Amino acid sequence: MAGKTDAQKGKGKGVAFGKWARIDKAQRNMLLAVCGTSVILGVTVVSIIYFAKVIAFNGKLIGEKDTIIKDYKSIQTSLNTIKDKVESLKSDEKLEVVSRTRAADCMKLTNKLNGDEEGESSDEETSVVSDIELARICTSLRVIPDAIPSKENVEATLASLNQLLLWSDGAIQIEGISGADVENATLYDENGTPVQTSLKPIGASLSIDDTTYRVHKALDTIENSIRNYDIASASITFSGDSRDSESIELHTTFRAYYSSTAGIEKQSKKVCADDTSDKCTGKKSSGKKSKK
Repeated sequence: MAGKTDAQKGKGKGVAFGKWARIDKAQRNMLLAVCGTSVILGVTVVSIIYFAKVIAFNGKLIGEKDTIIKDYKSIQTSLNTIKDKVESLKSDEKLEVVSRTRAADCMKLTNKLNGDEEGESSDEETSVVSDIELARICTSLRVIPDAIPSKENVEATLASLNQLLLWSDGAIQIEGISGADVENATLYDENGTPVQTSLKPIGASLSIDDTTYRVHKALDTIENSIRNYDIASASITFSGDSRDSESIELHTTFRAYYSSTAGIEKQSKKVCADDTSDKCTGKKSSGKKSKK
Protein backbone atom coordinates (compact mmCIF):
# COMPACT_ATOMS: atom_id res chain seq x y z
CA MET A 1 0.00 0.00 0.00
CA ALA A 2 1.12 3.38 -0.77
CA GLY A 3 1.87 5.70 2.18
CA LYS A 4 -0.42 8.58 3.16
CA THR A 5 0.09 11.81 1.44
CA ASP A 6 1.07 14.96 3.25
CA ALA A 7 -2.47 16.36 2.81
CA GLN A 8 -4.01 13.36 4.46
CA LYS A 9 -1.55 13.52 7.30
CA GLY A 10 -2.34 17.20 7.90
CA LYS A 11 -6.05 16.53 7.86
CA GLY A 12 -5.67 13.77 10.48
CA LYS A 13 -3.68 16.04 12.73
CA GLY A 14 -6.37 18.77 12.42
CA VAL A 15 -9.08 16.35 13.54
CA ALA A 16 -7.00 15.30 16.57
CA PHE A 17 -6.35 18.91 17.57
CA GLY A 18 -10.11 19.62 17.31
CA LYS A 19 -10.92 16.70 19.63
CA TRP A 20 -8.32 17.86 22.15
CA ALA A 21 -9.71 21.37 22.03
CA ARG A 22 -13.23 20.10 22.66
CA ILE A 23 -11.98 17.92 25.55
CA ASP A 24 -10.11 20.88 27.09
CA LYS A 25 -13.23 23.07 26.80
CA ALA A 26 -15.38 20.38 28.44
CA GLN A 27 -12.84 20.03 31.26
CA ARG A 28 -12.78 23.82 31.77
CA ASN A 29 -16.58 23.94 31.83
CA MET A 30 -16.65 21.06 34.31
CA LEU A 31 -14.04 22.75 36.50
CA LEU A 32 -15.98 26.01 36.44
CA ALA A 33 -19.19 24.17 37.31
CA VAL A 34 -17.51 22.37 40.22
CA CYS A 35 -16.01 25.63 41.50
CA GLY A 36 -19.35 27.44 41.19
CA THR A 37 -21.17 24.62 42.97
CA SER A 38 -18.56 24.65 45.76
CA VAL A 39 -18.94 28.40 46.21
CA ILE A 40 -22.73 28.14 46.29
CA LEU A 41 -22.53 25.24 48.76
CA GLY A 42 -20.13 27.17 50.98
CA VAL A 43 -22.31 30.29 50.95
CA THR A 44 -25.37 28.13 51.67
CA VAL A 45 -23.71 26.42 54.66
CA VAL A 46 -22.46 29.73 56.06
CA SER A 47 -25.90 31.29 55.57
CA ILE A 48 -27.59 28.36 57.31
CA ILE A 49 -25.23 28.65 60.28
CA TYR A 50 -25.73 32.44 60.44
CA PHE A 51 -29.51 32.29 60.24
CA ALA A 52 -29.57 29.44 62.79
CA LYS A 53 -27.65 31.66 65.22
CA VAL A 54 -29.93 34.62 64.46
CA ILE A 55 -33.03 32.47 65.06
CA ALA A 56 -31.57 31.11 68.33
CA PHE A 57 -30.70 34.63 69.51
CA ASN A 58 -34.14 35.97 68.62
CA GLY A 59 -35.69 33.03 70.47
CA LYS A 60 -33.63 33.91 73.55
CA LEU A 61 -34.58 37.58 73.16
CA ILE A 62 -38.28 36.73 72.93
CA GLY A 63 -37.96 34.61 76.07
CA GLU A 64 -36.40 37.51 77.98
CA LYS A 65 -39.11 39.86 76.70
CA ASP A 66 -41.77 37.46 77.99
CA THR A 67 -40.06 37.48 81.40
CA ILE A 68 -39.96 41.29 81.40
CA ILE A 69 -43.65 41.45 80.48
CA LYS A 70 -44.49 39.15 83.41
CA ASP A 71 -42.40 41.35 85.73
CA TYR A 72 -44.17 44.47 84.46
CA LYS A 73 -47.55 42.87 85.11
CA SER A 74 -46.45 41.84 88.62
CA ILE A 75 -45.18 45.37 89.35
CA GLN A 76 -48.40 46.90 88.05
CA THR A 77 -50.44 44.57 90.26
CA SER A 78 -48.33 45.50 93.27
CA LEU A 79 -48.70 49.21 92.53
CA ASN A 80 -52.45 48.86 92.25
CA THR A 81 -52.55 46.97 95.54
CA ILE A 82 -50.47 49.66 97.26
CA LYS A 83 -52.67 52.37 95.75
CA ASP A 84 -55.83 50.70 97.06
CA LYS A 85 -54.32 50.33 100.54
CA VAL A 86 -53.20 53.95 100.62
CA GLU A 87 -56.65 55.09 99.48
CA SER A 88 -58.24 53.14 102.34
CA LEU A 89 -55.78 54.62 104.85
CA LYS A 90 -56.55 58.18 103.75
CA SER A 91 -59.92 57.99 105.51
CA ASP A 92 -59.08 55.46 108.23
CA GLU A 93 -60.90 56.43 111.44
CA LYS A 94 -58.34 54.81 113.74
CA LEU A 95 -55.54 56.83 112.19
CA GLU A 96 -57.64 59.98 112.32
CA VAL A 97 -58.08 59.59 116.10
CA VAL A 98 -54.33 59.79 116.70
CA SER A 99 -53.50 62.20 113.88
CA ARG A 100 -52.20 65.66 114.63
CA THR A 101 -54.51 68.63 114.18
CA ARG A 102 -55.76 69.06 110.65
CA ALA A 103 -54.61 72.23 108.88
CA ALA A 104 -57.25 74.98 108.96
CA ASP A 105 -57.12 75.56 105.21
CA CYS A 106 -57.50 71.87 104.23
CA MET A 107 -61.13 72.26 103.24
CA LYS A 108 -60.33 75.31 101.15
CA LEU A 109 -57.45 73.55 99.41
CA THR A 110 -59.59 70.49 98.74
CA ASN A 111 -62.35 72.61 97.22
CA LYS A 112 -59.85 74.43 95.03
CA LEU A 113 -58.38 71.22 93.68
CA ASN A 114 -61.85 69.80 93.07
CA GLY A 115 -63.10 73.04 91.51
CA ASP A 116 -66.04 73.23 93.95
CA GLU A 117 -65.60 76.88 94.86
CA GLU A 118 -67.32 79.62 92.95
CA GLY A 119 -65.01 80.74 90.22
CA GLU A 120 -62.62 77.84 89.73
CA SER A 121 -59.08 78.53 90.83
CA SER A 122 -56.33 79.10 88.33
CA ASP A 123 -53.60 76.63 87.53
CA GLU A 124 -51.12 78.76 89.47
CA GLU A 125 -53.18 78.42 92.66
CA THR A 126 -53.72 74.69 92.35
CA SER A 127 -50.09 74.03 91.51
CA VAL A 128 -49.05 75.27 94.96
CA VAL A 129 -50.40 72.14 96.61
CA SER A 130 -50.27 68.85 94.72
CA ASP A 131 -52.55 65.91 95.32
CA ILE A 132 -49.78 64.10 97.17
CA GLU A 133 -49.03 67.05 99.44
CA LEU A 134 -52.74 67.51 100.07
CA ALA A 135 -53.00 63.88 101.16
CA ARG A 136 -50.04 64.34 103.49
CA ILE A 137 -51.41 67.33 105.35
CA CYS A 138 -55.19 66.90 105.12
CA THR A 139 -55.95 63.15 105.32
CA SER A 140 -55.36 60.48 107.95
CA LEU A 141 -52.02 59.78 106.25
CA ARG A 142 -50.55 62.75 108.11
CA VAL A 143 -50.02 60.40 111.08
CA ILE A 144 -47.49 58.30 109.13
CA PRO A 145 -44.49 60.68 109.53
CA ASP A 146 -45.18 60.77 113.28
CA ALA A 147 -45.29 56.97 113.50
CA ILE A 148 -42.36 56.07 111.20
CA PRO A 149 -40.08 58.93 110.09
CA SER A 150 -38.29 58.57 106.77
CA LYS A 151 -34.84 59.50 108.09
CA GLU A 152 -32.74 59.26 111.23
CA ASN A 153 -33.34 62.30 113.42
CA VAL A 154 -32.23 61.83 117.03
CA GLU A 155 -33.18 65.37 118.09
CA ALA A 156 -36.76 64.96 116.82
CA THR A 157 -37.03 61.57 118.53
CA LEU A 158 -35.92 63.03 121.87
CA ALA A 159 -38.28 65.98 121.43
CA SER A 160 -41.20 63.60 120.79
CA LEU A 161 -40.30 61.53 123.84
CA ASN A 162 -40.05 64.66 125.98
CA GLN A 163 -43.48 65.83 124.70
CA LEU A 164 -45.01 62.49 125.69
CA LEU A 165 -43.64 62.91 129.22
CA LEU A 166 -45.12 66.41 129.42
CA TRP A 167 -48.50 65.11 128.24
CA SER A 168 -48.44 62.41 130.93
CA ASP A 169 -47.77 64.90 133.73
CA GLY A 170 -46.20 68.30 133.30
CA ALA A 171 -44.66 68.14 136.79
CA ILE A 172 -42.77 64.88 136.27
CA GLN A 173 -39.13 65.00 137.32
CA ILE A 174 -36.95 64.24 134.30
CA GLU A 175 -33.35 63.67 135.38
CA GLY A 176 -31.98 63.33 131.89
CA ILE A 177 -32.86 62.49 128.29
CA SER A 178 -30.30 61.89 125.56
CA GLY A 179 -29.46 59.79 122.54
CA ALA A 180 -28.08 56.27 122.97
CA ASP A 181 -26.47 53.55 120.90
CA VAL A 182 -28.75 50.56 120.39
CA GLU A 183 -28.67 47.52 118.16
CA ASN A 184 -31.49 46.60 115.86
CA ALA A 185 -33.85 44.02 117.30
CA THR A 186 -35.51 41.07 115.58
CA LEU A 187 -39.19 41.78 115.02
CA TYR A 188 -41.86 39.08 115.09
CA ASP A 189 -45.36 38.84 113.67
CA GLU A 190 -48.44 37.88 115.67
CA ASN A 191 -47.58 34.20 115.20
CA GLY A 192 -44.09 34.64 116.64
CA THR A 193 -42.36 34.27 113.28
CA PRO A 194 -39.38 36.58 112.58
CA VAL A 195 -40.12 39.07 109.82
CA GLN A 196 -37.81 40.87 107.42
CA THR A 197 -38.10 44.62 107.79
CA SER A 198 -36.41 47.80 106.59
CA LEU A 199 -36.84 49.50 109.98
CA LYS A 200 -33.69 50.96 111.53
CA PRO A 201 -33.27 51.85 115.22
CA ILE A 202 -32.85 55.20 116.98
CA GLY A 203 -31.76 55.02 120.63
CA ALA A 204 -33.05 57.30 123.39
CA SER A 205 -31.87 57.17 127.01
CA LEU A 206 -34.25 58.42 129.75
CA SER A 207 -33.87 58.91 133.49
CA ILE A 208 -36.86 59.72 135.76
CA ASP A 209 -36.99 60.13 139.53
CA ASP A 210 -40.55 60.61 140.73
CA THR A 211 -43.51 58.90 142.42
CA THR A 212 -44.71 55.51 141.30
CA TYR A 213 -47.92 57.06 139.99
CA ARG A 214 -46.18 59.57 137.74
CA VAL A 215 -43.59 57.06 136.49
CA HIS A 216 -46.34 54.55 135.71
CA LYS A 217 -48.39 57.21 133.94
CA ALA A 218 -45.34 58.30 131.90
CA LEU A 219 -44.60 54.74 130.79
CA ASP A 220 -48.27 54.20 129.95
CA THR A 221 -48.33 57.37 127.82
CA ILE A 222 -45.19 56.28 125.97
CA GLU A 223 -46.67 52.82 125.40
CA ASN A 224 -49.87 54.29 123.92
CA SER A 225 -48.01 56.63 121.59
CA ILE A 226 -48.53 56.29 117.85
CA ARG A 227 -44.75 56.00 117.54
CA ASN A 228 -43.26 52.76 118.75
CA TYR A 229 -40.81 53.02 121.67
CA ASP A 230 -39.47 49.60 122.68
CA ILE A 231 -37.56 49.26 125.94
CA ALA A 232 -34.10 47.93 125.12
CA SER A 233 -32.90 47.97 128.75
CA ALA A 234 -34.16 49.32 132.09
CA SER A 235 -33.20 49.54 135.74
CA ILE A 236 -35.56 50.52 138.59
CA THR A 237 -34.69 51.59 142.12
CA PHE A 238 -37.42 51.91 144.77
CA SER A 239 -37.26 54.19 147.80
CA GLY A 240 -39.66 55.42 150.50
CA ASP A 241 -41.60 53.78 153.35
CA SER A 242 -45.25 54.25 152.37
CA ARG A 243 -46.92 53.42 149.07
CA ASP A 244 -48.17 56.97 148.57
CA SER A 245 -44.79 58.59 149.10
CA GLU A 246 -42.76 55.81 147.47
CA SER A 247 -40.62 57.08 144.61
CA ILE A 248 -38.97 55.31 141.73
CA GLU A 249 -35.71 56.06 140.03
CA LEU A 250 -36.00 54.75 136.46
CA HIS A 251 -33.13 54.50 134.01
CA THR A 252 -34.15 53.09 130.65
CA THR A 253 -33.08 52.99 127.03
CA PHE A 254 -35.76 53.05 124.35
CA ARG A 255 -35.50 51.84 120.79
CA ALA A 256 -37.47 53.93 118.30
CA TYR A 257 -37.50 53.28 114.56
CA TYR A 258 -37.32 54.98 111.21
CA SER A 259 -37.62 53.63 107.69
CA SER A 260 -35.78 54.86 104.61
CA THR A 261 -37.91 56.27 101.84
CA ALA A 262 -39.03 53.58 99.41
CA GLY A 263 -38.22 54.07 95.75
CA ILE A 264 -38.27 52.35 92.39
CA GLU A 265 -35.14 50.47 91.39
CA LYS A 266 -34.33 50.49 87.70
CA GLN A 267 -32.76 47.31 86.38
CA SER A 268 -31.29 46.40 83.01
CA LYS A 269 -30.16 43.14 81.48
CA LYS A 270 -27.87 42.51 78.54
CA VAL A 271 -28.76 39.58 76.30
CA CYS A 272 -25.89 38.01 74.36
CA ALA A 273 -25.90 35.27 71.77
CA ASP A 274 -23.05 33.69 73.75
CA ASP A 275 -23.43 34.01 77.52
CA THR A 276 -19.71 33.38 77.98
CA SER A 277 -18.64 36.28 75.78
CA ASP A 278 -16.64 39.14 77.28
CA LYS A 279 -19.45 41.60 76.55
CA CYS A 280 -21.86 39.56 78.66
CA THR A 281 -19.53 38.59 81.49
CA GLY A 282 -17.90 42.02 81.67
CA LYS A 283 -14.43 40.49 81.62
CA LYS A 284 -11.72 42.01 79.51
CA SER A 285 -9.81 39.67 77.26
CA SER A 286 -6.18 39.54 78.32
CA GLY A 287 -4.00 39.49 75.21
CA LYS A 288 -0.35 38.54 75.56
CA LYS A 289 2.07 41.00 74.08
CA SER A 290 4.93 39.46 72.17
CA LYS A 291 8.37 40.53 73.17
CA LYS A 292 10.60 41.87 70.47
